[in-house]
Amino acid sequence: MPYKILLKSRLYMLLAATAIASAITNPVPTLAAAGTNATDAPAKNGIRITMNGKEFQAKSAPFVDHGTIYLPLRDVGELLGTLVSWNGSAKTVTMNYPDLKVKLEYGSLQAMVNGKQFSLNAPLRMVDGRLFVPLRFFSEATGADVKWEDSIKTVNITKEDDFIKAQPWSSVWLNRKTSDLYMARDEQSPAIHVGKLDTEIQGDVSFHDGLNQGGNTVLTIVDHYGDSRSHYDVYGLLIRGNKIVAQKKANYEKRYEPNTTYFQVYDPNGWIEYTVLTDGKIVTIFNNQGKVVKEYDLPKLSGTDDVFSVLAVGEDYLVVRPNQSGLLTLIDLKDHSTVVLADKLLTGKDLEYARNHKDPYPGDTLSYAGDMGHGVLDFYYASPFNGKEQRSVRLTYERPSYEDERKALPKGRSIKELASVCTPKTISSIEMQDGDMMYVPLIGANEKDKDSIRTVCSILQKFAAKGVEETLPYDSPQTFFHGMYVNFTEGESISMYQYGGKLALGSAFGGKTMILDDHQSVQDFNRLKVVPTSTFQPNPVHIGKKVHFKGNIGGYKESEPLIISWAPDLNKYSSQDPDRSLVIFTGTMKFGSYDVQFTMPAYGKAADGKMKLLQPGKGTIKISNGSYGNVESTSIELLPESK
Repeated sequence: MPYKILLKSRLYMLLAATAIASAITNPVPTLAAAGTNATDAPAKNGIRITMNGKEFQAKSAPFVDHGTIYLPLRDVGELLGTLVSWNGSAKTVTMNYPDLKVKLEYGSLQAMVNGKQFSLNAPLRMVDGRLFVPLRFFSEATGADVKWEDSIKTVNITKEDDFIKAQPWSSVWLNRKTSDLYMARDEQSPAIHVGKLDTEIQGDVSFHDGLNQGGNTVLTIVDHYGDSRSHYDVYGLLIRGNKIVAQKKANYEKRYEPNTTYFQVYDPNGWIEYTVLTDGKIVTIFNNQGKVVKEYDLPKLSGTDDVFSVLAVGEDYLVVRPNQSGLLTLIDLKDHSTVVLADKLLTGKDLEYARNHKDPYPGDTLSYAGDMGHGVLDFYYASPFNGKEQRSVRLTYERPSYEDERKALPKGRSIKELASVCTPKTISSIEMQDGDMMYVPLIGANEKDKDSIRTVCSILQKFAAKGVEETLPYDSPQTFFHGMYVNFTEGESISMYQYGGKLALGSAFGGKTMILDDHQSVQDFNRLKVVPTSTFQPNPVHIGKKVHFKGNIGGYKESEPLIISWAPDLNKYSSQDPDRSLVIFTGTMKFGSYDVQFTMPAYGKAADGKMKLLQPGKGTIKISNGSYGNVESTSIELLPESK
């Protein structure tokens, strides 16, 4: 059989200035020197910290030094629900929170609070390589009340916080009482008010992290409430330019699955990306400019008056789950048919269970896996009869609307047939990856890759000669593919991956698989993985001096654009900027390889086409072709023009 795969009323406003000044300048004994490195860590005196009566478990023990209680910076952020960061190059600490921005420099007894300067009595401390900060100052800056009980060595913090924050590292805050939403671009950027939900929060809130796609950010907020906790209000928000520009609310009973928020469609000029929101009845599609381009009426298309979870959207299909039946359903927009997938993919007791069980909710346990092309859709299925065994199997459904197209496809060749014709001339490309690590591809048209391609062909020939078919356990990979795609010029593709100390053909989902037990082939397979490289000299570099860039980011064309851009560190740019990168050089690459020299300019081209001044300091050089593939980054320091 051919083993192939087709690719394709706020309670936490800032304290009044007088209150903050009082909090900062209350006389307490302090260190003689500000912000000094401590070679000996102060004694950890068994100090406890409580927040609203609940004990807080710090990652590192707090300590008292000259009457000041210190806590690690990251623990302070988690404790207070703020976003904190340490900029090692600038030696600054920032804390961001709705309507609050605090900034301190290491070694200084001054702090900036919302742009106003205040004096400190307690400095930052560095102990055993970990940054500790004064707990009282940061706490009171957020409106918290701090009391110290010396008899039991306990810090009691009281904070009437209406803000909900998903995780300690999250940059999203939702006000439970007012439904106002704030977001920060990153740890060092302020929390910006982006809008508010159109309704009130009723229960426990969870967030699904925002998807950033083009200029669109999608954030999903789930309000889980009710006596039996069976109600889900799901808010989908489209955010552009730091403002909510569209929001949808869907209501589900008993069962909630995250709705898809994104899909892409292939075009010869590149993939076209779309953003998706739904209210459970209407699916709304937005383009990269945030404009509505299409809507689908799910009750009308399915003939079912219900609310739906939307698990997948394609160019001509939707995969949805009606809330009442719970049965995963395909809406085929090509032939206007509706298919209950359990009826096509399950049998026996699995189908009976999907059709008849009601507890804890009705329906099947099918989930969408992916679009394999030519009307072929894959799904995961975890049988309720597997007991403790939670592995999923991968099931395939071939849409009847594509039957004629599939019949017209060239018949897939066997591994023996492919191996017999495998040469650099018959290979278009060989792509290799380990999860999200993409290696430099091999290109049939690249003379330098021919020997490596012959090595891959030799491995395929060994598969054909002594490969053995085995049945591997079904598995649902938890990460991206780890392996190799061999793409032939006639359109066929075959995938290969390492299975233990052997090689296997296929997509690593299990089932019938051809295995090659050959030590040399495994060595060759791993030797072909080449990490994209980028070197830059000199570093640091002065504006106006010559620089030399050399490397290979991996490319598919003999000639393609080379774009080199400079981006300053985060503390050097405004969070309002859509893109902080400035293009400083353009040229050409040959199959992703480049070797260029030029004079470091004083200006670069911004995303809006305007020339902007490069700000000296630490930052990042990025190298790309401007459209697809790897992007290599190198940290550099840019110095002023020497005189």
